[in-house]
Amino acid sequence: MFLTQPLEIIRYRAWFETRGHWHLLDYPGSTWRGAFGHALRRTACTQSHTECGTCPGSQDCPYPGFFDAASRPEPPRPYILEPHAYTGFFSTGTSIGLDFVLLGWANGWLQLIIDALTDLGQQGLGFRQSIRLHLTEIQQEIGPTGGAWATIYAHGSGQALPLPASLLVPPPPPSQARLEVLTPLKIKFRGLRVEPDNLTGRDVLIALARRFEACVQLLPTLPMPPTPEEWLSDADNLIQFRKLGTQETHHYSSRQREDLKLGGLIGHLILSGPTLKKAWPWLWLGQWLHLGSSTTSGLGRYLLQPLSP
Repeated sequence: MFLTQPLEIIRYRAWFETRGHWHLLDYPGSTWRGAFGHALRRTACTQSHTECGTCPGSQDCPYPGFFDAASRPEPPRPYILEPHAYTGFFSTGTSIGLDFVLLGWANGWLQLIIDALTDLGQQGLGFRQSIRLHLTEIQQEIGPTGGAWATIYAHGSGQALPLPASLLVPPPPPSQARLEVLTPLKIKFRGLRVEPDNLTGRDVLIALARRFEACVQLLPTLPMPPTPEEWLSDADNLIQFRKLGTQETHHYSSRQREDLKLGGLIGHLILSGPTLKKAWPWLWLGQWLHLGSSTTSGLGRYLLQPLSP
């Protein structure tokens, strides 16, 4: 079996209600990430005048593991944000969802994260056009293949009551599968961003292996992909069809005080062949872990769908 015990890879869903009108023009992953970082620090920090590196309480605080950039290279972060809404106009009283995946030890801080999301809503989301939000509910994804949800917290109910992690069991590998890239996928080869016409099966599998290598630092029992010799021998035949474009997103960096571009590939691939069968369990689990860079902001999210022959 691919997995014999549950992994602490748990997707939660936060529901907010808008307290004003909001016009969303661009993918908001970085906006959510920045607001969540400020809210988590306000909620977790007891030494607000001290830098994380010199704080005597940093060993007992989750904030450095989530956001502190003092260490180089930066360690893998134990969370992934997945906004529901990408663009549109939202009037007062509209429900807005934010999924977030917690990895490993981060699940032990769920209640603090809920408190931070409550604070985020009260302080407002967005830099130029801020919108106040009211956190109404937290749900947890359940079941062996995900997709079902249970409410574990409601506003005013006190403490969250999380459920045990589900055993993520991949379905049998299909002969063909559709890989739908939901948010921009940023993959680099020799320092350059891979463009739609140049993406190969080898690029996909190398990016997948690198993501698992990073996440195993947070999840020691995470099954690692096969060696390159076992995995990449027939990788060029993995992609049978592609329909890809590029999508640019922007975010304002308060640290650098400028607008930065974040973007990548968007569209879908049809995968098949012996490499698909070999890589299937890791591709399937990667739906929770994402691919490429800027995964904490939700980039590189994809959906895998088996296809009939």
